[in-house]
Amino acid sequence: MQRVIGFPHPLFPIGVCRFIVVLTALASLSACAPSNQGEEKLRQEIQALKAQLTAMQEKLNQVQTGQQAILDLLKQPAPAAAPLAPLAAPSQPPAPEALTVAELLASKDRYLGARVKVKGMPGPVMVHHKSLMLKGPQGMVEVLFGNLPDPKLVQSLSSAALDKPLTVSGVVTLPPARGGGAQLQINAEAVEF
Repeated sequence: MQRVIGFPHPLFPIGVCRFIVVLTALASLSACAPSNQGEEKLRQEIQALKAQLTAMQEKLNQVQTGQQAILDLLKQPAPAAAPLAPLAAPSQPPAPEALTVAELLASKDRYLGARVKVKGMPGPVMVHHKSLMLKGPQGMVEVLFGNLPDPKLVQSLSSAALDKPLTVSGVVTLPPARGGGAQLQINAEAVEF
């Protein structure tokens, strides 16, 4: 075995060194050239942004069209309203026909909590309660008249002898259990002689 003097023996075989040099060259070339994956991802993001921009533009166009339609409607003159009847108020339903005390008592579950108009003969007046009784063959209905807006009417009901039928409008409730004999109670809103 002869030894060549002048060149030391390499630690790695020559094939491995060549492989490392080629690998280093390829790595440096790939670092210099842009990545195809990165470019593709960027293109996809740009396309997605363009699609979103187009969708937003379409929505904006729809909103503008709707606003223009509203403005056109506002510019048009309002249609003329039909003239109202001189005696009828627009917010009031037609006046219901007056019930008798007997009809009210016969259907008391139906009318409980409802606004009714009842016609009947007055019975005893309880001045201290500001109430009176409406009599019927099946029983009595207590009418509370103390909250009527007309103080003269309240005074008249409390002091005058009542011998004619009364028509009372108000809300039907159950009376408190105090033994007055009334089956129902009406909080009077109006009383007509």
